[in-house]
Amino acid sequence: MKPYKHWPKFIAIFFFAFTAVVFGAEKNGKKDDKPKEPTVDPAATHAIPQFTVPPATPDVFYLRFLVIGDWGTGRPDQVAVAKAMAQRATVEPPGFILTVGDNFYENGVKDTSDPQWETAFENVYGDPSLAVPFYASLGNHDHKGSIQAQIDYGSVNPRWKLPNAYYNFSNTLPDGTKIDLFAIDTDPLSKKAPGYDVQLGWLNRELQASDAQWKIVFGHHPLWSNGEEHGDDPVLIEMLKPIFEKHKVDVYMAGHEHTLEMLKPVNGVNYFVSGGAAGVDKAYGIKWTDRDEYAATLGGFTAVRMSRHEMVIEFVRLDAKTQYAYVINK
Repeated sequence: MKPYKHWPKFIAIFFFAFTAVVFGAEKNGKKDDKPKEPTVDPAATHAIPQFTVPPATPDVFYLRFLVIGDWGTGRPDQVAVAKAMAQRATVEPPGFILTVGDNFYENGVKDTSDPQWETAFENVYGDPSLAVPFYASLGNHDHKGSIQAQIDYGSVNPRWKLPNAYYNFSNTLPDGTKIDLFAIDTDPLSKKAPGYDVQLGWLNRELQASDAQWKIVFGHHPLWSNGEEHGDDPVLIEMLKPIFEKHKVDVYMAGHEHTLEMLKPVNGVNYFVSGGAAGVDKAYGIKWTDRDEYAATLGGFTAVRMSRHEMVIEFVRLDAKTQYAYVINK
């Protein structure tokens, strides 16, 4: 009998067993070289509803601000959105910028000396037109790092405004129009983490006490969304919807879905998503359904203009042009 007679058979069995193991590992997510399907922008295939941006009136006082979410990568696609923001801000200077969370990927920041403060914030938004306060709110990725570091960074650069995980501030126009803004920390709310009820009590009290003509709440997680990554949040719908309606909140602004979306009002409360500030490489898919006034992806931000009787929400794309605008009248 030849000593190597059965080797070819043994090698064949070994090869097939090895292939099965590797294939199984790929199927279980350990290795997957399959290219990602390209994200399709529904705003490129769906007819954009007719809209009008009312011209600014010389004798009317306005507050302008930008809203960005899901932004902190430091990569070129974030820079591309920031350039579009600077183009818009040069023409229509904002009073401040709101962030709706996920300020730093993937795991927040470690401390106030974390390099991401330079690479994803200072260097990206360094244009003089963007040298305004950034009123931040926190996202789920921020909670993977140090929340205290984000609170403390205001002492390093006063432009960064995050006095607490949730807080509120006011802006009063020269004609006496008062606009109250409430930043909420939605990650512990959505998870019903210990102490979440303390934040809910605070929100109820502050909204109840507000005598402002406009009440705006901003946070990370949307209540409703047609985004393909997350979608609706039943916990927040049950938790926040009654509070918003009871206290006549005008608008809730969110991110989390890396998209742009204007939903149809629900019982008098307007909801929109502005999670496109990291640009194309972080974009999620979204479906444009009958719940939407507008839905888009592949990067952008929102520009808001407010007066005593009017709020204009513009969805701005990478060319710094408004693709859609929604107007709320009072």
